[in-house]
Amino acid sequence: MTKTPAPLRPTALQLACCAALCALLLIPPAQAAETLDLNALVGEALKNNPELSAGQQRVTSARHRIPQAKALPDPSVSAGYTNTGLSQYTFGNSYDSVWAFGVSQTVPFPGKLVQKGRVAEKEMETLGLQLHALRLSTVARVKELYYDLFTAHRTLEILDDKAKLLDQVEKAALARYASGLGDQRDAVMAQTEKYMLKEKEQMVRQRLSTLEGMLNSMLGREVNSPLAKPSEPSKAPYKRSLEDLLVKASFDSPDTKARMKKVERAEAKVSQAKAEFVPDVTLSAGYSQKGWRIAQEPQSVTGPDGSELLGPAGIKQKWQDMWSAGVSVTVPLYFFVKQAEGLKESRADLAESRYDLEAGKNLVASSIRENYSMLQSAEKLSELFAGGTLPKTRQDFQLAAANYAGGKGDIYAVVARLKAVLDYEVQYWIQLSEKQKAIARLESLAGFSDGLNIPKPLDEGGDAAQPPTGDAATGARNAPAKLK
Repeated sequence: MTKTPAPLRPTALQLACCAALCALLLIPPAQAAETLDLNALVGEALKNNPELSAGQQRVTSARHRIPQAKALPDPSVSAGYTNTGLSQYTFGNSYDSVWAFGVSQTVPFPGKLVQKGRVAEKEMETLGLQLHALRLSTVARVKELYYDLFTAHRTLEILDDKAKLLDQVEKAALARYASGLGDQRDAVMAQTEKYMLKEKEQMVRQRLSTLEGMLNSMLGREVNSPLAKPSEPSKAPYKRSLEDLLVKASFDSPDTKARMKKVERAEAKVSQAKAEFVPDVTLSAGYSQKGWRIAQEPQSVTGPDGSELLGPAGIKQKWQDMWSAGVSVTVPLYFFVKQAEGLKESRADLAESRYDLEAGKNLVASSIRENYSMLQSAEKLSELFAGGTLPKTRQDFQLAAANYAGGKGDIYAVVARLKAVLDYEVQYWIQLSEKQKAIARLESLAGFSDGLNIPKPLDEGGDAAQPPTGDAATGARNAPAKLK
């Protein structure tokens, strides 16, 4: 009669390893004593980012071009000498020798300078809005790098936890082997998994170093400046709807408003091109002088003896002042190859600006829809991981670890479930970060600057040429006219 073998009972070491496995799995990642302040980073980037500083100088440069465009052309001063021959200098001796001095001033036809100034003003306003868009995109980029940096740090923490768990699995495998209940290959497999973790850890550390350099570059720091660990991203649901974002973007998108200003600038250039058909007037005034000598009749003089004598003939110097004034008008004789072609060019530029505006609106709306979809997907996935996937996989791993420590199951099931738990843990934090990155991009596209210490665009009475100060906090209304 065959006896039924007694059930295998776990040893004390196996039970201790199982308890350690479960305890390690349930311990939350350690929080750093010092964390990066996202608000301070945003403020620092707005103040020190070199690309923003370059944009501010472009606006300042454009502002200085406005008075130049409105100014009159420089006057001309002339001086000349006229003589019947150039063999000798006869001024003052010959009636035909004349020195002449003159001044002239070209006065553009009324309205031309106004149009040139308007084009320069629109150029400055366009650059100001582009700078505003660059500031918002810089804020979004800093936030993206911040959350990518958080993901890299959290991945390293999770890999460290996984290595500790694999140590416990290896101990459990060795305990089973020592008690004759397991195979030495189980311990070898656990060791192999640890070596694979070290390889992955090096890849994550390389990415971490790259992200730190990129973030320091955005902040205007040295690329090797040390950075603390970022704090966890918010888990609160996003409140704004897609419709709200699209409506906000249709009015306040900095990219769309900059394109609208380009349309206004192109319209001003059309008006300027039309004004080139009318002539300019040049006013001139001059002064000239000539002189000559005249021989006088001999004069009678009284001699020593009282008699009258004829004295030598005298010479009298004569001078004559002359004044002149003149008006000259430019004749647009070649208007059909110059002014007419210039008008056609400006109209083509205006049509291009309007098409570019429509394309920009479509691009902004498409980007908002895309990022909103990414936000919703990340939000749902993070909720799914937190509410179902992670708890279930943790329970599955605890059950597999307990069975293995009790002499049941194999190492493959324990390692596979451990990898699933920690991979899902990484994905959970990645989705939370992706959600915050999508929010940052959405607010940049829609033109949200609430709570940010960003100067207002020029079309709203702000001064885009002045750099922002202080730390930042979290947080086109007219359609173009038809081309005529």
